[in-house]
Amino acid sequence: MENLTQKVLLFQKTGEGLQKIVEEIGPRVYQFPRRTMGWDEDACGDFYVFIHPRIIRLLRRFRNQGKPFESYLWAVLNWQLRNFARDRRKDERRWQVSLRVDPGALVTLEDRGADGDDLDAWASSAALTRCLRSPADRRNFLFLVLKHSHGLDPDRAPALARLAGVSANRLLTLAAALRDQRAGHEKRQELFRGRRNKCYAAIRLLETELQAEIDPEKTAALQERLRRVRHRMRVAMDHLSRVALAPTNLEIGRLLGVPKGTVDSGLFWLKKKLAPLASPDSDRDAS
Repeated sequence: MENLTQKVLLFQKTGEGLQKIVEEIGPRVYQFPRRTMGWDEDACGDFYVFIHPRIIRLLRRFRNQGKPFESYLWAVLNWQLRNFARDRRKDERRWQVSLRVDPGALVTLEDRGADGDDLDAWASSAALTRCLRSPADRRNFLFLVLKHSHGLDPDRAPALARLAGVSANRLLTLAAALRDQRAGHEKRQELFRGRRNKCYAAIRLLETELQAEIDPEKTAALQERLRRVRHRMRVAMDHLSRVALAPTNLEIGRLLGVPKGTVDSGLFWLKKKLAPLASPDSDRDAS
């Protein structure tokens, strides 16, 4: 029986066997973030979607230098995972400005990268207060907090409310109203997540059955079932990626009685103003 390295070398010479290679390394790629960083299934799925378009290029770049393909695969996955995790944290920092508040500091976020090192805290309460000087700034900050109403912690509400210029009760009431409006989206997310997880479990079971099956007809039937389940999993993942839990600017505007354009422009200018606090390493990364 050919090992994985032989299959990859055969694919490089003939272009054949790609499906079997992908079927063999797919579960390993999917589980890699969980094994190395302890990520949950959602994050593992996101990483797999990120890697999947790069698989053919990865196979073509492999050079047989005495080490098995698995060693090369792990090295590439480790490097790609570090880049993926870094970009993921950048996106979160750009959007989740000032949503993790402790009584004495805003924001104190401990985020561990792929190498386990702590990132610097985003900003202090005093620094952010200096940025929110005008009533318009505080109103825009309220828009930003409400964009993240689905994850608003009641313990953080008082500090956020002071910066937004409203009472804690008012902020929690507004957040609860938005969450009620988005309840259907949360149900859809759970529905598609459940479908994806069920398909993934079915895929692993079918792959195990295929490894032990020797009858050609049964093998063909299992492969067809596997193809259909994989298609259903891709559809579920696509639907899952399209479910937005954050309220729209229109919904926030209607709740507060302001035009949608006011929310659009307020968020744009506030995030631009707070960018240095949210991403202190942005200049370094850009260089």
